[in-house]
Amino acid sequence: MPGAQIRQPMFSRLRDLIAALVILLPTFATSAVELDAAAAARIDAVDALARSTPSGAIASIDTLLKSERDGGARITLLTMRGVYQTSANQPDAALATAATLDSLATQDAKTAALIVRANAVRLKGDLSRALELADQARATLSANGDSRQSYRLEMMRGALLLELGRQADALAAYQNALSLAERLKSAVRQFRALDSMATLFVDAGEIDKAVDANHRANQYVQTITEPAILAQSWDTRARIAAFQQDRDSELKAARSALEYARKAGEPERIETMLINLGDTYLKLGRYADALEVTNEAVRIARQIDDPHGLIVALANAGQAQIRLGRLEEGRKNVEEALSTALKLDSRAQYASLLTEYGEALEAAGDYKNAINAYHRERRASKALAENSRKNVLLELDARYQTERKQREIELLNRDNALKSAQLHNRTLQQRVWLLAAGLLTTGLLAIALLYRRVRDANQQLSESNRMLKVRSERDALTGLFNRRYFQEAMRTRSASGGFVGGLILLDIDHFKRINDTHGHAAGDAVITAVAQRLQDTMRESDLVVRWGGEEFLIAVGPMPDEQFDRLAERLLHAVSREPIHYGEQQLSVTISIGYARFPLAPGHLPLEWERGINQVDMALYIAKAQGRNRACGIRAVTASNEAELDEIERSFEAAWRDGRVELGLIAGAPAA
Repeated sequence: MPGAQIRQPMFSRLRDLIAALVILLPTFATSAVELDAAAAARIDAVDALARSTPSGAIASIDTLLKSERDGGARITLLTMRGVYQTSANQPDAALATAATLDSLATQDAKTAALIVRANAVRLKGDLSRALELADQARATLSANGDSRQSYRLEMMRGALLLELGRQADALAAYQNALSLAERLKSAVRQFRALDSMATLFVDAGEIDKAVDANHRANQYVQTITEPAILAQSWDTRARIAAFQQDRDSELKAARSALEYARKAGEPERIETMLINLGDTYLKLGRYADALEVTNEAVRIARQIDDPHGLIVALANAGQAQIRLGRLEEGRKNVEEALSTALKLDSRAQYASLLTEYGEALEAAGDYKNAINAYHRERRASKALAENSRKNVLLELDARYQTERKQREIELLNRDNALKSAQLHNRTLQQRVWLLAAGLLTTGLLAIALLYRRVRDANQQLSESNRMLKVRSERDALTGLFNRRYFQEAMRTRSASGGFVGGLILLDIDHFKRINDTHGHAAGDAVITAVAQRLQDTMRESDLVVRWGGEEFLIAVGPMPDEQFDRLAERLLHAVSREPIHYGEQQLSVTISIGYARFPLAPGHLPLEWERGINQVDMALYIAKAQGRNRACGIRAVTASNEAELDEIERSFEAAWRDGRVELGLIAGAPAA
């Protein structure tokens, strides 16, 4: 998958971070009681063995446990065994090791059991629960424990936080791990912490910081001869070079990473580096070379039963075959990758694979299957967006309910205070009637003040409710209305006889390439700038919506075809007329558009707005298949009833070719 190298699939990366995994000490100023030198040497030797042969490391630990009498060393060894079992894809065995730790009935052992369980849960895909367990372990770690344990857990926490998108927290965890590694004077551990920081910076688009962290990491590599470490070092260099679009350096680094992985002899590491090298060959257009290395990666993935690596290897092999004109073989491989991704419930990866699949088929001239792939990607992306929307709404509702209850408590307290003041005022009037006038005045002032506070509280509650409503209706990144608001608005606008007006669905061209090349921060900047240009082009009465990802949807009132065509042309020009500035870079951006006026000519078959979106969605994919940076408008559809329309939608391109659908294509100007 060009631009999306896996750079250590789940098990391999877990193993590397594990050869590293640990609990952070509550305070790094506290001096820890370390293991004695002999026990520490034995444990470090097992760590080194695990970097190339996890199964051998597990066997060595079992041997050591038979003679090890030191309680702290036994806990550390059991922890390592559980961690290596997860890296070897043995979660049930790891959970059994955690139970053994629990049976030791000491606080340190229970903490170690939490570490092992966190790894096992992470392997099963529940990242949030894994982080919760790791944080529990961190909170209960003894201040005089082994720093190796602390280092291992902190590295694991960093990886979990990074996978959950919490980059700042992940960086803090890696920095803590680096401090522990420096205390241990371990070159390998310092390298791993710095290498993980370099990877984080690449993902965040902070390339200068990534280069600096990689340079510092490589200073430690000079004293290390382990092939597994050297393979990881070269792999990170390749990733940095890929971000910088230095293809020659990327290729050199990827080849070196594979060379050292072969020397290490670990099948999964070899598989990873083969996939990454194949990805580099794809970006260079060297499809025969890409196919050769990815086929080897497919064989290894099947041998070691690594479904995550198999998905990427099959997809890359399929892309190479499609680009070489071997369409049937390529489609077979990609379809197997897609099927495997669905079995693993990797829906985001499934949608991403479909995008690249469609682009490869389009480049090979297989437009029918390309459009089919685009339609599948659209459905998958919509399902992802809907799931994300539900999660956001549930979170907002929970937050709103909490805030509402808190305000109700505050208002009740104020109301009680008001009643108390009134009661006190009446008592004073009864007891000191000669001072009634003065006390009455004072009481009235107090009541007025309390009333004002209650009124202000009600106003604040009203404003909070208003802001909550705005947040639930607006996209946080662009400020545009979101899908939820659009659905509510369209229910109001649509008459019982169907939707009347125009719909425009547009998509930023090659947006994934922008993210892969310049980072997600650049992608966010592009989405924000495009949203602003769309708003500037449309009228206040038009409804501009961020539909999801890099897609936008616009609803307009009825207008003649000629005016609608001019509007589509203006939108193309508005986005592409000048580059989008991101830092010191200037990014050329174009869009593709699908649009239609409803009810559809010539029969004016009434359609609900949801079905109208299906129509413009298909027009959008025709625009993409015709080369992007263009608008495709539906002029007429020969369908007198919904059954005929169903038939057209099942094969939209064929209906266009045989004349049942009349389309108009408008080419955009070259991007500035």
